[in-house]
Amino acid sequence: MGFGEATARKDRGSLWPVQLEPPAAPAPSRVYEWAKRLFDLTVALGALLLFSPLMAIVAYLIRRDSPGPVFFRQTRVGKYGRPFEMLKFRSMYVTTPKYAPKPEDDTTDPRITPVGRVLRQTKLDELPQLFNVLRGDMSLVGPRPEMPFVVEGYSEGERLPLSVVPGVTGLWQVSTARHKPIHENVQYDLHYIASRSFGLDFKILVATLRLCAASIRRMFNRARRGAPLIVLVERKR
Repeated sequence: MGFGEATARKDRGSLWPVQLEPPAAPAPSRVYEWAKRLFDLTVALGALLLFSPLMAIVAYLIRRDSPGPVFFRQTRVGKYGRPFEMLKFRSMYVTTPKYAPKPEDDTTDPRITPVGRVLRQTKLDELPQLFNVLRGDMSLVGPRPEMPFVVEGYSEGERLPLSVVPGVTGLWQVSTARHKPIHENVQYDLHYIASRSFGLDFKILVATLRLCAASIRRMFNRARRGAPLIVLVERKR
């Protein structure tokens, strides 16, 4: 079954689709779990060291762009239902409610700061989640962690993603359904859980990097045509 081929239906009393027939696959071994954790630690630490100059520049631009903290912190639900604080670079004005609906269009939503538009379109706002990976709250690849009030509405079948460590990226993020809310496409998480392996994790990571590179390339192409990357304007507060 391919990335976007999971079959779903609506269960009676269920808020979102669940998968009809998860792919038959053995549960991952302890070796896989340990090796995955070692890989997460190695890559997260290496990426933080590699991108630390870029992250410092981003932090400066965020503080220059609008009042407020550099990081956006939001409670998400992790493995076994344990809550944790997920980090992102702040891309919205501080007056935006923390649990407001996700913007449908990152280019026009007035809640998003000028710098935030660039961060969201290039996915650079996700870089601080590498700290979550180091802490063990998240993995590089896994189901997307949801907000507590969303998880409260899960049916029994939809709670299956809570049995594994959530990820910075995952099957849904590289699917054609990534522009829709994850809780409307939970079948992608169910498919990943039933099929997870080093091979699938590698494919998802490669697909994620390709999507990020494509987004950055599109942005610079627009800049070459005269569209500014970032417009920093003085605002009256």
